[in-house]
Amino acid sequence: MDPYAPINGISLERYAELGAELDGITAPHEQTKKVGELGVSAADWEAAKQGWTARMQDMSLMGQVATRYMQLYNAALASKKGTASLSFEDWVHVSAGIAVFGYEAAMNQFGLSMGDWTTISAHWQNELSRDPMNLAMRKNQLQEQETQQLRAGGQPRQIQVTRGPAGAAPAGGAAAFDPNAHAAMQMQGAAQNQQAWMAYSAGVMGSPAVQGAMQLGGAMNALVGGSPLMPGRRVMVRWSDGKQYPGTIMQMHGAQAQIVFPDGSQHWIETQHLTPA
Repeated sequence: MDPYAPINGISLERYAELGAELDGITAPHEQTKKVGELGVSAADWEAAKQGWTARMQDMSLMGQVATRYMQLYNAALASKKGTASLSFEDWVHVSAGIAVFGYEAAMNQFGLSMGDWTTISAHWQNELSRDPMNLAMRKNQLQEQETQQLRAGGQPRQIQVTRGPAGAAPAGGAAAFDPNAHAAMQMQGAAQNQQAWMAYSAGVMGSPAVQGAMQLGGAMNALVGGSPLMPGRRVMVRWSDGKQYPGTIMQMHGAQAQIVFPDGSQHWIETQHLTPA
C-alpha cells in the first residue's frame, strides 16, 4: 500500500493545508465547520484524521509520513500567516512557562498560537539535532532555572516574537518533537498534529552525536545494570502497535525520556512506556 495515497480524496498535502487553516481553532465542532467551508465534508475529515494519524504512528514507516506532514504543515502555515521565531532564551522561557502554567495558559500569556509554537519549536529542535549533547544540556539547565523561578512566584518576562511575511519559507525545515509541545498537543482538537509530533523525532539519523550516544549507552548499560531509568540506560519501548522496540535513553525531562533507536532516530517517550532491558 502506498503510504501517501489520499484518504477519502484528501492528500497529505491537503491535510497539512487544512491543519494550517485550523490554527487557533480547538473546538472539534468549529474545526468541522471550518473544513466544511473549505469544501471538506465532516465524514471525509474524520476519515482523513484517523487515516493519516494511523500512518504517522506506523512504526514500520519509521516516521516518514509524519516527517513529510510536518514539512508540509510548516510550509502551509508560513504561507498562510508568515513565520514566527524566538531567540533561544525566549524559546526556553516559554517552554518553562508551559511546564508551570500549562500549554493554553502559556500561549495566552506570551501571545502565541499553536501554529506559532509548532514553527518555533521546529526551528530550535532542528538546531538541537545538530548539537544534541551541548545545546540540549544548555537548554535543560536553563529551562530548569526558569521553571524554578516561575514556580517560586517569579513573573513571566516579555518575549520578542519576530514575524516574517506570509509566504516565507519556515525556518528550520521539518518540525521535531519537544516534550512541552507534546503536552500541548493533548489539548482538544489538536489530534491531527499530536501524532505527527509523536512519530517524528529530532531528525538526526546516523549523526556522529547519535552514534556516540549509542556507544555511551552500551557502556552505561554495563555499569548501571538493573538500576532505574537514567541517561545511557537501554530500554524496551512499548509502541502504539503493542509491540516493544529496543532503544537507549539519551536524556530525561520530567516523566519523559528521549530515546535513541538503533537506526539513529529519536523519539520523546513517556517513561510509563519504558522497561529497562
